[in-house]
Amino acid sequence: MFHSVRIKKAWLTVFSIVCLLMILTVCFLMLRAAPPDTVEIEGEDVGLKIGSDEEIEAMIQKCGYTVEGCVSDDEITIPKTWNAVYTAYNDLQKQQGFDLRRYKGKPARKLVYALTDSDDLVTILVSGDRIIAADISTNQQGEDPRPLIQP
Repeated sequence: MFHSVRIKKAWLTVFSIVCLLMILTVCFLMLRAAPPDTVEIEGEDVGLKIGSDEEIEAMIQKCGYTVEGCVSDDEITIPKTWNAVYTAYNDLQKQQGFDLRRYKGKPARKLVYALTDSDDLVTILVSGDRIIAADISTNQQGEDPRPLIQP
C-alpha cells in the first residue's frame, strides 16, 4: 500500500516563498551579469560585438575621432584585486555603460590606437568578441584617462 505524507500548509507556503525568492535572485543576477550589447553614441545604438580592427576603428569614428591605426595589441589580465587606480578606472567605464567587475581575473586584449593630428591615444579593451572598456589618454605621465564615449 501507498502511504501519503501530509505537509502542513504553513510549511508548504514557506517552502514555496523561499523557492520563489531563490528563482528571482538567480534571474536578477543573470540579468545583472549580462554585458551590454550596444552603447548609445549621439542617439544611435552602436554594437559592442566586434570581429575586426576595422569595426573598432568605425566605432571610434562614431565617437568623433579619427585614428591612424592600431599601435599596440597586447594580451592582459584584468586584476582580481583592485587598487584605487583600477577602481577609479572602472568608475570611468561605468560612465560609458561598461563595467569591468565581471572580468576580474580574466584575460583581455588591450588595443591602443593613435589619434590623427593629436598625441592622444585611444585604448580599447576587448574580451572575446566584445568591447568591454574604452578611454582616451595622453602620453604624459599623471594624466587621467577620459571617456571615449560621451554620456
